[in-house]
Amino acid sequence: MILNPSHFTEKIETINQLLWDKEDEFVLLNKMNFTKFRKEKVLSHFDSIFKNFPLDIENSSQEIAISSFAYELIDLHYEFVDLNKTKISPDKENELLERRKTFDPKLNSETIEDFISSYFHFLVYNYEEFLTNTMKQHYFVGINDEVKILLSILNRYKSVLKDKSKQIDLFWSIKLNKQISDLVLEMLIDFIEQRLNLLTISTDNLNLGSELNYIENNIFSIDWNGEQQELCELILELEKKGWIAEIKNGDRRKFASSLTKVFNLTNTKKNKKSNPNNSFYQLLKGEFEKNKRIYSFLEKDNYKKKFDKIITRKSKTK
Repeated sequence: MILNPSHFTEKIETINQLLWDKEDEFVLLNKMNFTKFRKEKVLSHFDSIFKNFPLDIENSSQEIAISSFAYELIDLHYEFVDLNKTKISPDKENELLERRKTFDPKLNSETIEDFISSYFHFLVYNYEEFLTNTMKQHYFVGINDEVKILLSILNRYKSVLKDKSKQIDLFWSIKLNKQISDLVLEMLIDFIEQRLNLLTISTDNLNLGSELNYIENNIFSIDWNGEQQELCELILELEKKGWIAEIKNGDRRKFASSLTKVFNLTNTKKNKKSNPNNSFYQLLKGEFEKNKRIYSFLEKDNYKKKFDKIITRKSKTK
């Protein structure tokens, strides 16, 4: 059984590279936006997308499209869950409304990357909610047998995978091309097959040896005693002053993942349901404004910079 989202790392990295290669071709997907930014509405939409097996089939596509709703959903979930807010401020609401006017799909490969990686994080760690939400879909009315449901979904996915003219509609606010959609589908098939193996396992078929093989994790995790914003500021200053290499587009999530293996961010959690590693990534990726990556928290009056006095590294002279 898949116990960690890192099981999907290789395929997700392949998808991310495909997204960056195609980013200049992204088009706008017209979807209805939030009319009011209410917490319960946002979380309901979030769960319907990120904690559910997608089942609707659509015609295969060669284009990648994204709506401003997708960006807002990720942003608002971060506000309500990771920052533990009950409502958003008037300034934040105005920021979201202004961003709609200038929303550029060509600057949102990281949003799609976010959708896919977050989806598999929730699939591994919130599977019970996945199953509950899936059982509510009209396809499975009156069926409470997990094995039957998973077999039905598996058969559907494998049929679509073989059909060049069809694909699964994975995310309501994002349309992927057939190539990327099928890679996501392969990961879902992998998960379901492993879950079914676990549900139908028999001790008669087990080879119970006397030795236990394991992989030792030699990384010693260091507790970060500051805020996530302060760690983000530190990294940005080190990058800006030349002490670490530039974080390239497409590598930001991998960088954040590596860093959060070294620094334990548990003490920064504001909500027991939040994922501090993903929260840190949301900070590190920042936002795009006029083709430039910006970090709005650094400009806020209530944020006091801690690392802006770091000196610039002098280039080595031969």
